[in-house]
Amino acid sequence: MRPIEKYRVGTVLTMDDGTSHVVMDEYMPYGAAKPVLCHNFGCGCVYCEAVYPYERDLHVEHILPKDPKLGYSHLEFKWDNFLLGCATCNGTDNKGNTVALPGDCHFPHLNNTFLSLRYDAGGVVTVNPMLAGLSRTKAQTLLTLVGLDKTPRTSSPGDRRCMKRKETWDLACRYRNKYLHGCLDIDCLIDFIRLRGYWSIWFTVFEGIDEVRKRMIYDFPGTDATCFDATTGYSPVERNPGMIDPV
Repeated sequence: MRPIEKYRVGTVLTMDDGTSHVVMDEYMPYGAAKPVLCHNFGCGCVYCEAVYPYERDLHVEHILPKDPKLGYSHLEFKWDNFLLGCATCNGTDNKGNTVALPGDCHFPHLNNTFLSLRYDAGGVVTVNPMLAGLSRTKAQTLLTLVGLDKTPRTSSPGDRRCMKRKETWDLACRYRNKYLHGCLDIDCLIDFIRLRGYWSIWFTVFEGIDEVRKRMIYDFPGTDATCFDATTGYSPVERNPGMIDPV
């Protein structure tokens, strides 16, 4: 899961249409924040990393739920409580029934979530086995919360995320070979990754090809470059060093 850097309240932006915008503390209705979130992160889900051609296909995702029965309705319109999610990640059964506090769960704007999770052949997502203690617990909470551990057997009807990851893994392996054999230039490759989505799969498959990994960090909006070490092939590093949970 790509670690992202979220705009702070008061940040002055030039939007895609050339207009200026100052990031506000509150957006009423909260849907008004969607263009700003897309400008910040790109038009894709920050959890599963699927991309969408239209903003209308994405949701302003509330980190803490807006349901008054759960006690966080006062945060319904707060910028600090927003992320950008697809309908599937935003509507998982676990997410609808669970309050995951940032202190109890890894989130892509607070933690190095590429270090939290591991992407393996076939697009299988698991907790990074190198993590231990609180870091491992919080990474598992994230994985379960948005259902990225679901398989074709355990997914609900319409949830094709695991299938899309598998398709993308296979594509990424083929494109890696094409790139290494000089059949594909880096600009076309980056353009294709933008269109296809699933950043973490491409970043994993292209391990050892530093020029591609560098472009994926700096060419994709909102990626937190401090979460990667250029001297070690852009491997993930701790985002919160010295903390109880350094991830």
